[in-house]
Amino acid sequence: MSEAGVPRVGVLDVVAFACEIAMLVLLAGAGWSLANSTVVQVVLATLLPVAAAVLWGVTMAPKSSRRLHNPARLFAQTALFAVTGVLVAVAGHPWWGLVFAVVATGTFAARSRTPE
Repeated sequence: MSEAGVPRVGVLDVVAFACEIAMLVLLAGAGWSLANSTVVQVVLATLLPVAAAVLWGVTMAPKSSRRLHNPARLFAQTALFAVTGVLVAVAGHPWWGLVFAVVATGTFAARSRTPE
């Protein structure tokens, strides 16, 4: 916390937030690419990021009353990043999936080692 009681935002916090947003975008893109029917594409492109956002909001958001504690939270984050990476890879973009999973997991692992 800074002197005025406002929490400080560091580089890892900014990268972590970017990873969270990237996860939602990648899930939407993967959902669209995984199906041939427009209806199924729309459903998957909507459902995958919404499901991830709800799961994140309930179990990992800083102000959630049901927030997991580390190391369980880091494990859940890593699992969600891995699932996103696999879906992106299956959708035809293996390098994007791998890079996302590695960067996001590394960022959140480094962030979990800093005090909240």
